[in-house]
Amino acid sequence: MIGTEMPRILIVDDEPVMRTITESVLAQHEFDVTTVASAEEAIALVTQGYIPDLLLLDVLMPGINGFEACRTLRGIDRLEHLPIIMLTALDDQASIDEAYRCGATDFITKPLNIPLLPHRVRYLLRSAIAFKDLVDSQLTLIHTQQIAHLGNWTMDQNGNITAASRQFLDIIAASQLPVSEKRLLARVHREDRSALIRCRAEMRAGRPYQIDYRLRSLADENAWHHVHERGFPRFDDQEHYLGATGFIQDISERVAQEEKIRQLAWHDRITGLNNRDRLIELLERDLQADSNKTGLVILFIHLGNLRDVATVLGQETADAAIRALSGRLKGLLQTPQDCTCPISSDCMQDAKLARYDEQSFVLALPGSLDRETIACFAGAVREALGRPMLLLGDEVLITPFIGIAYYPEDASETTELFRRAMLVALHAATSNGSAVSFFDQKHDHEAAQRLVLERGLRVALDQGGQLLPYFQPKISATTGEIIGAEVLLRWQHPVLGFITPDRFIPLAEEVGLIHPISEWLIGHVCELIADWLAMRQEVGTISINLSAESFFQHSLIQLIDEVLVRTGVPAGQLIIELTESVLMQNADTAHQVISELRERGIRISLDDFGTGFSSLGYLSRFSIDEIKIDRSFVTDLEEQGKKRALIQAIITLGTALGLKVVAEGVETQQQANLLRQMGCDIFQGFLFARPMPADDFINFRLPAIDCGAKNWQSR
Repeated sequence: MIGTEMPRILIVDDEPVMRTITESVLAQHEFDVTTVASAEEAIALVTQGYIPDLLLLDVLMPGINGFEACRTLRGIDRLEHLPIIMLTALDDQASIDEAYRCGATDFITKPLNIPLLPHRVRYLLRSAIAFKDLVDSQLTLIHTQQIAHLGNWTMDQNGNITAASRQFLDIIAASQLPVSEKRLLARVHREDRSALIRCRAEMRAGRPYQIDYRLRSLADENAWHHVHERGFPRFDDQEHYLGATGFIQDISERVAQEEKIRQLAWHDRITGLNNRDRLIELLERDLQADSNKTGLVILFIHLGNLRDVATVLGQETADAAIRALSGRLKGLLQTPQDCTCPISSDCMQDAKLARYDEQSFVLALPGSLDRETIACFAGAVREALGRPMLLLGDEVLITPFIGIAYYPEDASETTELFRRAMLVALHAATSNGSAVSFFDQKHDHEAAQRLVLERGLRVALDQGGQLLPYFQPKISATTGEIIGAEVLLRWQHPVLGFITPDRFIPLAEEVGLIHPISEWLIGHVCELIADWLAMRQEVGTISINLSAESFFQHSLIQLIDEVLVRTGVPAGQLIIELTESVLMQNADTAHQVISELRERGIRISLDDFGTGFSSLGYLSRFSIDEIKIDRSFVTDLEEQGKKRALIQAIITLGTALGLKVVAEGVETQQQANLLRQMGCDIFQGFLFARPMPADDFINFRLPAIDCGAKNWQSR
């Protein structure tokens, strides 16, 4: 008997030992496990009505392999969103790509990490439930026609579009109705055309459909728009087919972003080299494993005039140049005999090369190498990169500048090591300095400035009086009343004057001062709130931003409890603002901390919403009360239709999930009018008030502002 109380797991693996081990481990963690030895058995079992909650599917099996089985299972009703996890010893990129093309949810390589497997399975089950909830929410949004770039249509029984919204006509680039089926299909990509015809034909049998396909652009015959379409058949009382209704959505931007994410996740698109993030991960892994600290040398290779090449000869030539130069660097590492410097072949083979940014490479050499040897090697690199190139009919000459920094002498953190090597190279490039330069603290003006600021920040924290909380009012879009404020930290230095947050906040995070500052800020702000409440002042909710370091401190909850007890401030007066990057660092711990804060009545706001890759997933997983639309979306909102569409989608999503939506950076009356019409709940921006000291905030009154519905002038 297959249980119904516990999550049902189906294991498909031709190896008896692996099946037994996996079944035993999962069964011990309260999973109802069923095992089969082949894909054929699994398909037969599902066909007979057994639907698991999650499927672990081996790839390499006799008969039908895992890839084909995954394709087959995806075509079965009720399995569209079933989590399918591919298990295989294959870890090459082609196998991974094939797994996801077949419809796999995730990919786990063998040998399995048995202790972690139950946790991985439970996490994927939770994700599947969250995904289902999101699908249901999106259906509501779809049918209310409030998603950006969405148009509805009505089709007759011959496949002709007889009625449609303006948005639909814009998407398919038609000027008027009716739109014949022949005309529309002529613009559909030939690889997608038959699938679309088949989907529409199946509606006559009462089956609705959904499909993604490509439409040729009228502006460029070689460009294609990606669209998502759903159709729902219509029948009369005698079950005669009348046609269909449906909608189409332009998803070109989403598809482009997804493709970009896939391509750039680990590698640079132009050169195929590791990108910066990947290199940092590899180096940090190696340094953690190197208990003897044998050393590391970073060569930051800045291509001084590459941007000029792009400006004068075009980006295509610049891309060809960067490809050619990366090839020369790889050749130098692969054939060390061409280099006369006394660097071992092992060192060359273990070197790591990456493209750091548009104009720079980073080369990491392991081991303790003296300056003379590194200078010789850097000279060889400069000579190799400095040779002329004939690219697309033009001769190109690149001038490289190489900055060198040592681990751990110059920096003990990878990112700081990169920064210091980069500063040396960029300083040389901008000052016509030496083509090969070593980092020197004494000549690093920026490092000296940083040191002054760090010392001043420590003094400000110890002595008090310099760090000041400023309050920017938050305005109800409905009533126009001030309903609270966001706390923004300011630094009034006694000698340097007013120092902007973008200079001292990142520094505080780097040197470990951000958490002491956050602790002081929470306590001080609560004391202010207590004073205002004692004076019977209505202050609303006060939002405080927390960095990752502060949020993940074990003492955070205890600190907040102590402050609330000491000041007598109700927990409901506080909102903690977090960015998506904070949640990404440790999702499990973040979930626990958020739960503890909300249990006390403290609300959670997700700041800079829409700028990350996984915001939608975090809304489903974490208990969020408020999302804040990043000011970059609000800027130029009046002129840019795409921004309006994105904001409308965010507001609609937030409303559907029961969240308050705050728009940051509202600076014009027209922006406020548009946001209010879209259903935004709360405004924050210079249109209403700039950040102000505490005394000014508590006495602040809104000026008369015309926001389209009425003049707002109230506390």
